[in-house]
Amino acid sequence: MVSSSKLAAAAAIGLAAVLPTAAFSAGPGLRPMGLGSSSTSVSASSAALPRGVAGRSGRVGRARVSMMATEDPTEMDRKVAESKAELEKMMGGKASAPSSSLTDVKPEVSVPIPKKKGSSKPSKPVEKVYAPEPFKNPNRTPPPGSFGKCVEQAYLSVQAALDDGKKLIEVEFPPLPQSALDNSALGADVITDAQISHARQFARYFGDKKVAIVFPDITERNRFMGDLSFAGKSDKMKSDKLYGSVTENVRYTALGGGYKGSFLEQIWVKQEYVEDIQDEDDIFVVICASAQELPDVRKFCEAAGDRPVILFNLKLQTLRGDFGLPAFPGKSLQYDWLSSAFPAYHVLPRAYTRTVTRPPFLINYSGCLFRTYPGKWQVLLEVADTDKGGGRYEQVRLEDKRPALSELRELLADELQLDGMDDNADGDKKLLGVDLATLRKGVVVKTWWEQDGTIEKCKSDDWRS
Repeated sequence: MVSSSKLAAAAAIGLAAVLPTAAFSAGPGLRPMGLGSSSTSVSASSAALPRGVAGRSGRVGRARVSMMATEDPTEMDRKVAESKAELEKMMGGKASAPSSSLTDVKPEVSVPIPKKKGSSKPSKPVEKVYAPEPFKNPNRTPPPGSFGKCVEQAYLSVQAALDDGKKLIEVEFPPLPQSALDNSALGADVITDAQISHARQFARYFGDKKVAIVFPDITERNRFMGDLSFAGKSDKMKSDKLYGSVTENVRYTALGGGYKGSFLEQIWVKQEYVEDIQDEDDIFVVICASAQELPDVRKFCEAAGDRPVILFNLKLQTLRGDFGLPAFPGKSLQYDWLSSAFPAYHVLPRAYTRTVTRPPFLINYSGCLFRTYPGKWQVLLEVADTDKGGGRYEQVRLEDKRPALSELRELLADELQLDGMDDNADGDKKLLGVDLATLRKGVVVKTWWEQDGTIEKCKSDDWRS
């Protein structure tokens, strides 16, 4: 059995081992002493040391134990007492009584506490998004030069409509460059990814309001938001920095709600249920809905009550054209409900070709129908930019009501005075006795929802205000 004096000696060894290296030269007579049993001293001193120190002190202890193993026990006790006195003097305090266990000895050096796994990764701060500057003159707002500017202008226009009490609001602008949209090889997922990115940035501008981005169904919501264990996030989500940011005011849901995960995951694992409408939701942004899903959007709006719903880039001017066809909603959907969709923000670029009776025979021209509420409808003509090269938009008309698509074409043609190029050799504007304007325009010049008879059937005139 080890005596108390030997335990005290081991304690002195442990305390001396954890001191800085310079401490060993502080006193001329200070030297750690070993015990008679090398195995006992090594294990005991190692137990008292913090991690990272035990290996070094253990080697020192073994070396000195081998030298002191044959010393007289009385002499060894005396040297231990001297070492304790020197240690007490160097540490500036009274040495404590010998501990009953070497694990009770507290080292006087600070040892960093190892961090738990996962704690080294700092949490992402919540990014604060500042609202863009308001329009100086909504009737003279320049068209956007980037998609980021589109989203900013859309937010300002929608906010102005909300301030005026509008509940069903339309936002429309191209989600990708026109050259990409004209490419037949472009997949639908690429467009959907772009729509999600724009809608997310749009929702973040509302700041303290809770915004729900609504997909047409739960399957599409889970697939694009990465809530399928077997699928994962889409390529756009992996590369888009917006998806990695922390946004407390945005959540993702679907028409009718549903469970996260795939069908098999829902069978074997209890999944979280996504409510389509929650009490804390303030604004709803509907994206990617087709013509067949618009009746469900209408039911969703009725369930939302007085809370505003934003129809975000649904291409309503195209979806309306399918109403009344087999397997599509009836035209009554436009008369009773969709006519109340207020177009707060609208960017509709158009390109046309005009045939004339003299060289160059074909004239290509383009323009844009642009609106930022509370401004009026701007008719923009693309002209050559002599300063920067390429083209730029120039305002040629300002309309109180949204012009029909065919009217936009004629407004731009009138600005270019293309009708003056239709004179033939006889000085008139006829071809084989038929007026060229009639041949060019045709009998039906407006889509069915833009005709006067249809407008009278609509319960609201907001859709073209």
